[in-house]
Amino acid sequence: MSDDLDKSLDEILEAFRKNVKVSTKKYNLQTYKDVFVGSEAVDYLVSSNVASSREDAVILGKSLANEYGLFEHVTRDHEFSDGKLFYRFLDGQRGKRKMDDGTGERLGWQHFLSPVPQVDSGLQPIFPVADLEGVDGRDEHVGAHVWPLDKYNIETLNHVHPPDWVDPAPKKEGSADFYDMVVIGGGTAGLITSGSSAGLGARVALIEEHFLGGDWCVLIFFHCLFCVSRMN
Repeated sequence: MSDDLDKSLDEILEAFRKNVKVSTKKYNLQTYKDVFVGSEAVDYLVSSNVASSREDAVILGKSLANEYGLFEHVTRDHEFSDGKLFYRFLDGQRGKRKMDDGTGERLGWQHFLSPVPQVDSGLQPIFPVADLEGVDGRDEHVGAHVWPLDKYNIETLNHVHPPDWVDPAPKKEGSADFYDMVVIGGGTAGLITSGSSAGLGARVALIEEHFLGGDWCVLIFFHCLFCVSRMN
């Protein structure tokens, strides 16, 4: 059943990529090359019977963009919608989270938690811990240094250091999609530098071993603990 589902999904992705019209568009004196219009993509999904309605087509389009990294808004400011917004196929330019073969969901830290022991702990809450044997060696330090692994910290970790992240394939020098800039370190300076450069059209690779956000991300945890201590 899983193989049939994967085959069907691959066919949808390939057909979408092949049949949605890509062209050069202009808006506010800005030229956008190799883009497609959201409403035209919805037209295709409905006319090809991939989606039963325009509302379902938007839901499917959001999944193709967010879950499978097929495309994104040209300035990354909007989700997929049935409108005149421009979107661009990524073609492997972005890294992505791995998919769980069993559930079809993106892998997150919630998939690498040890079972919580069912014991009476009185008033002291018991939280799950990371099952480091199942975590890629590159990510072990993250699961070992964050506690508690409740739903809030899990959500944060999935944004700042998702497990088993798949890097984009390296490009050859001189190719059209070769990087203009490589930023080492995803702290405050690295995020601002890479984000502002990408916003101007540069192709940027951002390298970070620990947390995106750097020390600020760690300070969030301590700030939360401080607020809780003051409340008590």
